[in-house]
Amino acid sequence: MKALWKWIAGIAAIMLLLIAALFGFHYWLDTPSGHRFVARQIAAYEFENGLNIRIGRIEGSIYGEAHLSDIRLQDDKGSFASIPHAKLDWHPLDYFYGKLSIDALIAKQAYINRLPELRVIPDRGEPFFPDLDIRIDRLQFDRIVFDKSIAGREHILNLQAKAHIVDARARVDATAQTIEGDRLVAHLDAIPDKDRLGMALRLDGPAGGLTSGLLGLNAPVKLRLDGQGSWTKWDGLLNAEAGSDRQAKLTVAARDGKFSIAGDVTTGKIANDNLLGNLLTPGFKVDLVADYENRVAQISGKLIAYKVKLDASGTLDLAESLFQKLTINIDMPRKVALSSGIESQGASGKLLIDGPMAGPQIDYSVKAEQLRWGEFSFFGLTANGVARSEKDFVRIPVSARARRMTGFEVTDQRILANIKLDGDLAYSNGRLLSERLNLKSDRVSAVLQGAANFSKGQLAASIKGNIDRYRIESVGLFDIDADLGLKSRMRNDYALSGTVRARSTQLFSDGVRDFLGGQMLVRAGIGLSENGILQISSAQMIAPKLRLNRGSGTYVLDSGALRFNGSGYSNEYGPVGIAVSGTLTEPIARVTASRPGMGIGLADVSALVKRTSQGFSVLFNASTDYGPLDGDVDVLSGGRNLVLDVKRADFSGIRFGGRLEQLPAGPFAGRLVGNGSGFDGVAELSAQGRYQRAIVKATAMNAALQGQKTLRIGRGIINADIVLLEQPQIKADVQLGDTTVDELFIAAARGKIDYRNGQGNAQFLVEGRSSFPFRIAANSQLAPNLWTVAVRGRANGIPFTSAKPLRIVPEKRGYALLPSAVKVGNGTIRLEGRYADGLQIRSNIDNVNLAVLNPTLPGFEMGGRASGVVDWNQSSLDAVPQAQVQLEIKRFRRNSVGVPSQPVNVSLKGNLDVNGGGLSALIQRQGTNVGRLQVKLGALPTGPGDWIDKMFDAPLSGGIRYNGPSDLLFSLATLANQSLAGPVAVAADFSGNLREPELSGSVRSDNLVYENETYGTRLTNVRVRGFFKNDVLDLTEISAKAGDGTVSGQGVINLSFEKGFPARIDLDLDRARLARSELVTTAATGKIEVTNTPGTGALVSGTLALPETRFRIVRQNASSVTTLTGVRRKSAAGPTRITGDANPVSSLPSNWKLNIKLVASDELYISGMGLESEWKADLRVTGTSDAPFITGDLQLVRGTLGFAGRSFGIETGRLTFNGGDYSNPSLRVIAAAEVEGTTVRVDVRGTGNKPEILFTSTPALPQDEIMARILFGNSIAELSAVQAVQLAASLNSLRAAPGGLNPLGVLQSATGLDRLRILNPDEQTGRGTAISLGHYITNDVYVEIITDARGYTASQIEISLTPALSVLSQLSSYGTSNVSVRYRKDY
Repeated sequence: MKALWKWIAGIAAIMLLLIAALFGFHYWLDTPSGHRFVARQIAAYEFENGLNIRIGRIEGSIYGEAHLSDIRLQDDKGSFASIPHAKLDWHPLDYFYGKLSIDALIAKQAYINRLPELRVIPDRGEPFFPDLDIRIDRLQFDRIVFDKSIAGREHILNLQAKAHIVDARARVDATAQTIEGDRLVAHLDAIPDKDRLGMALRLDGPAGGLTSGLLGLNAPVKLRLDGQGSWTKWDGLLNAEAGSDRQAKLTVAARDGKFSIAGDVTTGKIANDNLLGNLLTPGFKVDLVADYENRVAQISGKLIAYKVKLDASGTLDLAESLFQKLTINIDMPRKVALSSGIESQGASGKLLIDGPMAGPQIDYSVKAEQLRWGEFSFFGLTANGVARSEKDFVRIPVSARARRMTGFEVTDQRILANIKLDGDLAYSNGRLLSERLNLKSDRVSAVLQGAANFSKGQLAASIKGNIDRYRIESVGLFDIDADLGLKSRMRNDYALSGTVRARSTQLFSDGVRDFLGGQMLVRAGIGLSENGILQISSAQMIAPKLRLNRGSGTYVLDSGALRFNGSGYSNEYGPVGIAVSGTLTEPIARVTASRPGMGIGLADVSALVKRTSQGFSVLFNASTDYGPLDGDVDVLSGGRNLVLDVKRADFSGIRFGGRLEQLPAGPFAGRLVGNGSGFDGVAELSAQGRYQRAIVKATAMNAALQGQKTLRIGRGIINADIVLLEQPQIKADVQLGDTTVDELFIAAARGKIDYRNGQGNAQFLVEGRSSFPFRIAANSQLAPNLWTVAVRGRANGIPFTSAKPLRIVPEKRGYALLPSAVKVGNGTIRLEGRYADGLQIRSNIDNVNLAVLNPTLPGFEMGGRASGVVDWNQSSLDAVPQAQVQLEIKRFRRNSVGVPSQPVNVSLKGNLDVNGGGLSALIQRQGTNVGRLQVKLGALPTGPGDWIDKMFDAPLSGGIRYNGPSDLLFSLATLANQSLAGPVAVAADFSGNLREPELSGSVRSDNLVYENETYGTRLTNVRVRGFFKNDVLDLTEISAKAGDGTVSGQGVINLSFEKGFPARIDLDLDRARLARSELVTTAATGKIEVTNTPGTGALVSGTLALPETRFRIVRQNASSVTTLTGVRRKSAAGPTRITGDANPVSSLPSNWKLNIKLVASDELYISGMGLESEWKADLRVTGTSDAPFITGDLQLVRGTLGFAGRSFGIETGRLTFNGGDYSNPSLRVIAAAEVEGTTVRVDVRGTGNKPEILFTSTPALPQDEIMARILFGNSIAELSAVQAVQLAASLNSLRAAPGGLNPLGVLQSATGLDRLRILNPDEQTGRGTAISLGHYITNDVYVEIITDARGYTASQIEISLTPALSVLSQLSSYGTSNVSVRYRKDY
């Protein structure tokens, strides 16, 4: 018993603990932490329809009067309503008794941000009223604020309601009103179990109120629902009005589970701009019956409107939420606007709906006689498929067919015929989507993607497709593919844009095909809008010979009007432009090319091409290096055969004309004639079977074409017979003589070829001169699979010959050179390679004289021997080559009119490809390394463009080092009679790229000595300091001693190719001795600025003062006093022959611009040839170093002139330079002397090249008397007969005043002597200052007499035996005589 009581006590304790726990939990729930627990549990719960309630804070008692804050109502898309604060007075414990008791739910404010989107809950057979008594005594919201996005503006609603659902009876009363006047009164009293139903609804809403806004109307709205009867038998009337118009009057009835609704609906005031509204406007009748039993409804009914008729029948299973074979037939026989921009006519359809209501299967079929969408129409349209609902959308498979389509102007109607569309569509919330629709027609294949928003009337789609062999009249056949985007508002406004590509497969015009080099690919952006104008932008055309970079234009669909402008580049013609107008069938095109070249400098070409009734008319004009070119040619294709009618063509005075007709077999027949400007020729065209034949006969005699360049042909003959067989047949003989083409002179040339059936022979010989003399001969044997060519010649003194005949294999697209060898001087170049689309060369160089390159580098004059390999592989002429070079150059040097440079050995190694490249060089002098160069290039940029530009843009790295004697580097400049001695150090590293290099490093030198032997210039203690930074060499210090003066300066030199190598060097001269020689000695003080600016070139400018300058005039021929000049010879008869021997070495000219002011206040001394004088100068030197222009004056300070043993005092002297030839100044010099008691004056005027010399005397004497006293020292009366004749000739010649500044030259010409000289005294022979007079008696005998004022006389005779061998005899008055033999040869 005791154990039992213990067990009972234990049970009781446990029960007490549970009761205590329950009471504790009950008490804890009404604490703040319990309130938070309740709020979290409510937030975690979600109703089946997706509704979720969140409460921010709970105050008061949850068992009685609770205050709720921050209430938010949410659906699947987030929060749609909020209540800042609400008071809930309720009895939650009544729920345990099957009751929901709320005394009051009151909120002052509530906010509706948007309408909720809750899930649809299927009917599960649950009771109509919940099995729970509900009592809500008071539901009050003072202000419910609707956001303006809901009804167009903000609205505030007041709501009062109460509801009692107790014992299967429902009583609901509600009133609501807004400030704007909306008012709702609703009453419901229903007891289904007792067959009782009472219902009334009143709704009034003003225009602009909440009700009209929710319905999308702008009119007052009234709604009345009244009825009488019971739950099993009820009859009602539903009336709705919008404004003053009755919108709907429907009878509603319920008969023991069978429901019906019937009546008329006028939609004019409530129809929206959507598919349903368009179909039901202006009104419709409805008659719908539903037999409802066990939650299954059998539906049948009709909807009849003016535009559409609907029949429906089938079953709705509400218990299982299923459609069961619900069939809807649609008939729209009239033209119907389905939406904005979409119309149908003769349309019908059928829908069969089956399956779950949440996602039924819809089997559809549609037909339409015509469907119009904007400008596009489809005829004979059918479509069918089975649509299925998925999670968020309805998938609609489409299989549509249309007999034809209109809306595009096309020349081939098959493009728009028998259209097929297959794929899937997806429909969701009024939007129709497509990921892939396959579109085909008789000529088109395309893929469509897009989206249509029917509520907004918007369409967006992308189209990718192609059309094969599309024909463009008069142009050709094209394969076209497009990638387009379409946007439309489904009205008449649409926008089509994208990219179209067209590749030609056949071009109708041979001329167009030849111009392009084959077929073409066109790419362009297009845009088409509702105005029917096709916009063309960013057009590109790519063909083998032509690339169009930029093009734009328009094409009007209705009229066919065409406008297009583009520019590009032709491989043959350079930059080109095209402008097209007219229509697609009758285009007018203007083609321009700025510089085609074509070997004649063809430029500014303009051709106007017009379509005519018979073909095309072509008017063209252009300029060339040899004169203008223009013409008028008709291309006639209207007859049976194509005809080229050359009405007129003129090339620099050569007139062409003729008519060519294309024969049925293909070749042309006719005659072209050209003559004028010394040319005369004819070309006869005919057919040899199906092949073209041309016989050309032309001659030139003293012919000339004159333009910017000159073509002169002394004599020329062309005879040619050509047949364009599969392997052309050519027999021709071409001869030229005395021909000049700009700077190229062809003394004689002849070429002959006889080539038939793939074999024959050809000979070629030419001799002439360009920048170097050349003579080349070639002899070849031509076979179908092998050409052998033997070459021999001489260029610039270097002989070359093929060791064995070169072997060339003709290939389909080019030529292959088999391994061959060419001897160049004492060296050999071994070659093999191929030339086709690209170029491949493999070469081995052995001991080749670098002088072979001198013709291509005028003035550089290289020497040395090179050995090594050079390989070049280029897949196309635009591609980056794969190049390898490895050379050893022995005794490299440069030659000039001065001493040659010091020889050095150079080792070169380099490579280049798309991944970059490099170059290394090592310079050695006498076995010692003195310099090193290392260059590395990174990967070349990809993409279009010239490979050389890409190389210049590739990343650059490397460096240069040199530490050795400066004379080695300076000697490479080969400046005549100049030298530089002393050490120099150069160290530089570089990066960036070749176009804009970035360098770092320095240049240093000390104690350099510069000497110029010509002028005696000597600069000592030359010091240079420079630093490389980025692309600039900054010369921070330049200094030197120049005699007793100094030179100092600084400057910068930019090494950027892209910037054009700008430079600036400033020099200060302080009594710097610039020249000290037998001819000139001068010092200068001032500033000199040397600049180089892109676009303007190099300039030397500044101002120099000359404190003391001495200039000595060398007496004419003084160096050859005892030597005769030789015997004149006649030139050889016949044309000049050119052997190819080297040109004489010349120095490289410069072309620096000058702007220097020279000032000498006095002490400008000029002496020599008897002249001792002092001048002052104020001159400005401009122009260039090649052609200086001097302006200013030289004015005499004092001076004398010794002449013929007499001293003339210069009374006046002035030389004025006017900017012309510096050797031709204006003269005004007067000199006077006492001769035999008479004062004689010589007055020199005019110019240096044409002086006027006048002799006067005091007392006045005749001119002949003055001349006799000057020349012979006697009066005219004392002259011998011979002297008198000579005097007369001298006076006649003197009046013509030929000659220049040299008075001896004037007297020599006046006396008729071949030679007149003044000779220095010779102590060995006892001769004083003397005059020498020489004359050729015959071409081979020369006699010279020498005499002085002291009685010395000598005679010399030179007899020329051969051009190189002479005998000389001399006899003097002092009894000396001799005979000698001279041998002389010019080198």
